[in-house]
Amino acid sequence: MTRQTLPIIQNKTSRAFRGAPIFLPSLTTVLAVLFSLAVSIYVLRADDVASGTRRDPARFELFSTRIPDGAQWSEGKSFVRDGGFSAEADNYIYVGADQNAALTNLSIPVREHPGAGEYRYITFVWVKWGGTQIGLRFLTKDEGADARGRTFEYTYTAGPGEPDNPKRIAKGLSVVDRAQGWVVVTRDMWKDFGDFTITGVQFLCPERRDAGFDEIFLAKSESDLQNAPGVLPSEAAKPIPDILNSGAVPETSSLPPDPPIEPAEQGVRIDWGAQIRAGGFMMIPLYLLAIVAVAISLQRLKYSGTAAIAPQPLIDTVNEALEAGDFDRAESVCRDDASTLGRALDYLLKHRSAGREAVSQTAGDIAARDIRTHLSKIYPISIISSLAPLLGLLGTVVGMIEAFGLVALYGDEGGASILSDSISKALITTAAGLIIAVPAVAAYYLLKNRIMGQASRVEAELEHVVTVLYLEPGGPDGRGSRETSSAEGDGHAV
Repeated sequence: MTRQTLPIIQNKTSRAFRGAPIFLPSLTTVLAVLFSLAVSIYVLRADDVASGTRRDPARFELFSTRIPDGAQWSEGKSFVRDGGFSAEADNYIYVGADQNAALTNLSIPVREHPGAGEYRYITFVWVKWGGTQIGLRFLTKDEGADARGRTFEYTYTAGPGEPDNPKRIAKGLSVVDRAQGWVVVTRDMWKDFGDFTITGVQFLCPERRDAGFDEIFLAKSESDLQNAPGVLPSEAAKPIPDILNSGAVPETSSLPPDPPIEPAEQGVRIDWGAQIRAGGFMMIPLYLLAIVAVAISLQRLKYSGTAAIAPQPLIDTVNEALEAGDFDRAESVCRDDASTLGRALDYLLKHRSAGREAVSQTAGDIAARDIRTHLSKIYPISIISSLAPLLGLLGTVVGMIEAFGLVALYGDEGGASILSDSISKALITTAAGLIIAVPAVAAYYLLKNRIMGQASRVEAELEHVVTVLYLEPGGPDGRGSRETSSAEGDGHAV
């Protein structure tokens, strides 16, 4: 290091120390500000803990991307799916037909002048894929609740619903005519239902097909809904008609408290009546086949029994007459009987003087022809048992074609529910065909076995009569006794 460079270094060091007093006060100021902020935050949090209150937001997210802290789904089953009413939505609440989807473990007061933790307005978006009716019901303790809320069961509805559906939402405040496609609804809950406390929210879908709910927010005032996605705040400003006439509303104390609404048991419940009605036009021929199968089975059950083929009173009377040797009486009884056995015995006794082979053969042919007639009359039941499953399968194929047509039309709008619901309806025709075919097969073989059993009785009785007439001594022409005498004479001669 030379002497020339030493002054340069000394000058730089001096300038550095001369700038130090300017930097150090700035660092001290920053540290003081940070310490003050930390103390302030600690004091504010301590005050909040001591007073037992939290920060009170003007807008409360009941559901948009997640459910509130502490809330839970009924039966522990989540109803949240990916997607939503817009391309920006992350997820939404999906509810199948007649499912119990309820968000419970809430405690949110609804008041006219909301205070801390209290709200008045609600906005939500809903859609109904297929069917008409959809509902959103608030579960509440109903402690001193307003009569308006009881009248409508704290329920918003859309669509009239099917009148013959026993699970239709009969009581509710209709807010829109239809929810075909995502519909935004904004309501003044206090004007609709009065003072009450929300303990849960139940999402109702009582009819076939499914429903969706999304972007559910509570607010203290209308202006707090400005930032809610897709919300039209002007809807909340519209006057809500006082259907019950506020001057005629009875005192709350005079009304007995209703029992708390409890979520129904979770599970898959099938309304078979509604499913059969939803089977489509292919159910019409299946209905006709079922009616014809029942009619033929009942008719053959009556006219192919013992009385029509081999009546026991006829057998007893003929046997008594034959034992007494009164062949004319036996013939008269058979002539007046229209059964299969009566016609065969009538021919046999009427021509008893003829040869045994010819008479017995003809009588057997008469009985066999009559038995074939009885069998032919139950044959349509066998045809129905084969035709019903084929018609049901045809209906399923047609329904599957329509199902995939819906998927091609709507795409992913309804999720897999569109395809699954359409397929379930299509399979109804196959189920109906099998329901018709199984009893038809059973009825056919039952009647056939019954007829063949009576045919065996006819055959046995004809053999008995032939034996009495031609093979036993004392027959009508004495042929049996002559054959016996001849045999005895020949034996003595031998």
